[in-house]
Amino acid sequence: MDSKYLLLGVIVAGLVLLAAIFVLPQIPQESPVPVVYIVYGSEKGDLSYTDSAYQGLAAAQDDFSFTAREFTPADRETLPGILNRSSPEERPGLIITVGYQYAELNRELAAQHEDIRFLAIDQPQAGSESIRAYEIVSYGDSYLAGALAASATATGRVGILMGARSEVLDLFLLGYSDGARAVNSSIRIDQAYVREHSTDGFTDPIEAGRIAEGMYRNGTDVIYLCAGFSNMGGFDAARNGPGRYIIGTDSDQSPLGPDIVLASAVKRVDRVVYTGIADYLNGSFTGGNVAAGLKEGANGIVYNPKFAFYNETVGAWEARAMEGEERYLASRSGAAPN
Repeated sequence: MDSKYLLLGVIVAGLVLLAAIFVLPQIPQESPVPVVYIVYGSEKGDLSYTDSAYQGLAAAQDDFSFTAREFTPADRETLPGILNRSSPEERPGLIITVGYQYAELNRELAAQHEDIRFLAIDQPQAGSESIRAYEIVSYGDSYLAGALAASATATGRVGILMGARSEVLDLFLLGYSDGARAVNSSIRIDQAYVREHSTDGFTDPIEAGRIAEGMYRNGTDVIYLCAGFSNMGGFDAARNGPGRYIIGTDSDQSPLGPDIVLASAVKRVDRVVYTGIADYLNGSFTGGNVAAGLKEGANGIVYNPKFAFYNETVGAWEARAMEGEERYLASRSGAAPN
């Protein structure tokens, strides 16, 4: 064969191959599956704050496609190392931390990992460009819990048991005290912490039970339990005698004591988690500080059906509760309330 025809054939074959490359459809590259980390304030199974956060995660998993990794306080020291060792496919785009004790950890991680977004729940004023600090303001629902306690007490003495001392728990105490005294200015209010200076106070039901038992024996007949898993000890103490009642927190805790739980001051942590994940996945996640409470439906009172008759009595104080919540937020920001 003449060499010029051979050369022509090679050129034509090359042109056909190039045409095929451009004409044939390109196989799309699979997008990496988004990864979300969630760090709880205590182990799951508290039937309270942590379980509410998990419910938000589970709901998001039902509706969206992403990979979730869950961590507990025991992982707090190892989390930075896990992030540093993670491969691109394992690297989270969003980290959710549930509880005020993680504020400093969030700031440290955000400074080290500028590509990651953070949802910091109940970490007041910790927001930044990459951190959404979402505070569920617990003044209004605690005010209603106090009004309920003052309406239900037969002894004129009520109590509040908190896991530890913190800015977040101080607001529970303030709202509860204001609500109780609005109903009865001479009411006695006992207050105590399971572990005043340690977050272990949210995971110590034995100590909580001991403290609650002492309150009941001293004449307190309604206790507002604000101690996470430690609440279980308060329930045990309430079961030890007649005329002892509980107001639960974070989730509807009526099933834990159908005859002793008057109501629960519910925090919608599940909604905050769900919305944060949805915003991250659809590209609308923004940082900054968010504060929401009774007015926005971020919390509220859920009554045990057995004691639902208190709804009308306590409901009459809802406007006052919202006004007090607005005053608190205005005083913190330095602005005048509307």
